[in-house]
Amino acid sequence: MREKVAEILSTLLGREIAPGEECSMESERAWDSMKHIEIILTVEEETGVSFEAEEIPKLTSMARIVARLEDGGRE
Repeated sequence: MREKVAEILSTLLGREIAPGEECSMESERAWDSMKHIEIILTVEEETGVSFEAEEIPKLTSMARIVARLEDGGRE
């Protein structure tokens, strides 16, 4: 799952992001609030997972997105 999310982020943020890399809204200038919505929508579309509205603001890093996808739980 980490590889898939890294691929999505690489495409949307315009640079190569390795699966093991730390990547977040804080570290990426291109990851602003509008890009965040695009990232979330793309992750949902590509993985078939739907996020609850209240959890979307918390999914601000690759690690958090991957953790949510892998465990299916809420943060």
